Amino acid sequence: GCSVNEYQSMAASIIEECDSLTELINTMLDISEVETGAGRVSFGVIRMDDMVRDVCELFEPLAEKKNQTLICHAPEPLRIRGDLRKIQRMVSNLVDNAIKYSPASGTVTISLDENKEGQILLCVGDTGMGISPDDLPFIFDRFYRGDRSRSETGNGLGLSLVRAIVRAHRGRITVQSEPD
Repeated sequence: GCSVNEYQSMAASIIEECDSLTELINTMLDISEVETGAGRVSFGVIRMDDMVRDVCELFEPLAEKKNQTLICHAPEPLRIRGDLRKIQRMVSNLVDNAIKYSPASGTVTISLDENKEGQILLCVGDTGMGISPDDLPFIFDRFYRGDRSRSETGNGLGLSLVRAIVRAHRGRITVQSEPD
């Protein structure tokens, strides 16, 4: 038979497995809800600069813990119409990834600007490992995990959700990267 400790450790690992499956299912539901326009999309006016600063504040302790510099540049009051919760989630996913894939003492930069056409540009950059050119076209696909990201925890759905939210707001998302 098994000792009590063995049973406890087995139970703990089953609970962990269930948690990650639950997270996986919830994220998939979120993606299809956003893509189909189902669910309550409450479009209102969002002060993007305030929201970006709030997200930066939220992630500051995580960056500090990794000895990273988090630079937040959102000086202008810029507004869009959108679903605040979903836009927050999109920005949080991008910042979380940037911190996760940047080395200790790396730099993560979030900037918000407006271009000549009046479009709002949100950029999240980092000094991380980069994405190989082979992986670049696929990083927004569901469950896609590039070679360099496989060692990190995650289910390969975060960027799919980001893209779905961007598209639901009639926006566009692009990526540029150089390995290392």
